[in-house]
Amino acid sequence: MPATCSLRRDGPASEGPQRGVRSGMPIARVAILYPGPSGSEERTAWLDHRFGPVVAELRRAGADPELTPYRDEAADAALERLRGMDAVLVWVNPIEDGRGRAGLDAVLREVAGGGVFVSAHPDVIRKMGTKDVLVHTRGMGWSGGDVHTYGSAEQLRADLPQRLAAGTSRVLKQLRGNGGHGVWRVALADARADPGPDPVLRVLEARGGSPVQEMPLRAFAERCRDYFVGEGRVIDQPFRAPGPAGMVRCYMTHAEVVGFGQQRVTALLWSDDGQPPPPAEPRRYHPPTHPEFQALRARMESAWIPEMQRVLDVATEDLPVIWDADFLCPPGRGPGDGGDVLCEINVSCVHPFPDAALPRLVRATLRRAQGRR
Repeated sequence: MPATCSLRRDGPASEGPQRGVRSGMPIARVAILYPGPSGSEERTAWLDHRFGPVVAELRRAGADPELTPYRDEAADAALERLRGMDAVLVWVNPIEDGRGRAGLDAVLREVAGGGVFVSAHPDVIRKMGTKDVLVHTRGMGWSGGDVHTYGSAEQLRADLPQRLAAGTSRVLKQLRGNGGHGVWRVALADARADPGPDPVLRVLEARGGSPVQEMPLRAFAERCRDYFVGEGRVIDQPFRAPGPAGMVRCYMTHAEVVGFGQQRVTALLWSDDGQPPPPAEPRRYHPPTHPEFQALRARMESAWIPEMQRVLDVATEDLPVIWDADFLCPPGRGPGDGGDVLCEINVSCVHPFPDAALPRLVRATLRRAQGRR
């Protein structure tokens, strides 16, 4: 059985939300699955844990929450623990340090097959949480439509030059990734020159601290070859400079907007001296009622989320209890006023999020958990 975090403090500091019960029994047992420690046991008190607020809100609502660490090396033990739950909230991002989702997905599929509510289910992550969503929804109002897929390094070499010939930049994104890994801004180093079969490119990866580089297309395609392993591919969309609103992140519980994040993004802004972009400003969080974002909220709830569900074949109850969509809006327009462009959707490990989202997240989780009893 995997170690779990202590849900108590010693001494007077233990005062806090009490375990809510109805008729002496919790209304649901909810596992909060997060990346496990390297040792055999973690002693972090839940009030000090980064998911402590989630624990507190679940307890207020009458649930019995449990902080449950996960690591692939102990997947079998995690599976046994999760089978006894009514719901699992997953905050594990396995796409790091060369790892994949296979182990975690197998555990979550087995648990979900046994009647436990899992948010987000691997099938939903596959539909919504990879960069393929930009291709599948390119006919929607949140896309400019100019989105393409490369299935191999050879196809990238063959097709990219014609898309750069106009002298503009493109953004290339590997199918799965996080933290800017495998997200590149690409343009011709000399926009006035005939691109030819192997033009020199100017490239910048979105990882923090990455320098602007120049390299032949052939070398860049080889640099991207690992992105095509297995089911991998690269998604190509136009680069759009962020307007004054920056990047607006819209947070959802199922099909309801529950908050916003706003950030001045700098990762793909390059300078002539080749220095890395300046660091991004911290993200600012807002409740769903924030006046600046009501047009975007209306578009999401009345049009874009329902249309996305039809395109991707995802029922409302299968949408995650916390997910988000990142948008850039053009200069001179506010979010939701037209011209907004979807950059990505995040579903597998959305944290942190606005405080206003937490009660809605918990209510949705308990509704789904009780519906499976």
